[in-house]
Amino acid sequence: MLVGTTMMLALAVILFVRARIMNQKSIERDGLSRFRDSFRGRYPELLLAQTYQYLAERHGSVGPHYSVVPSDDLQRVYGLADLDLEDAVLVIADRAGARLPKAAELDEIKTRNVHTVDDLVRFLEPFFRPEVVRR
Repeated sequence: MLVGTTMMLALAVILFVRARIMNQKSIERDGLSRFRDSFRGRYPELLLAQTYQYLAERHGSVGPHYSVVPSDDLQRVYGLADLDLEDAVLVIADRAGARLPKAAELDEIKTRNVHTVDDLVRFLEPFFRPEVVRR
């Protein structure tokens, strides 16, 4: 009887852990869907997915508070300013296989006043466009 009880307890723990993992994945998908919807198809899917993933990781993405909003202040919410913001641009572009910005293009972050998530996505968008090859 003790063995049966132990096996039932172990099975319950395994099912509980599995349910938590599935719930977390559902929350992540829901957060990404809400993030995508907030931009209403104005930007490439890959850009939005990579930006969301980076910012969610940066924020800690624990629990159901997996919300990334276009109006979020990058410095206040995610701690991104100056060189950290430049690093974020490079990481997001690199993870997506997009064109990496050159040093002069990164300097534009300061002059274009990139302060919100919406500003960041708008700044990144040109690097996700296919490049025209001239012959």
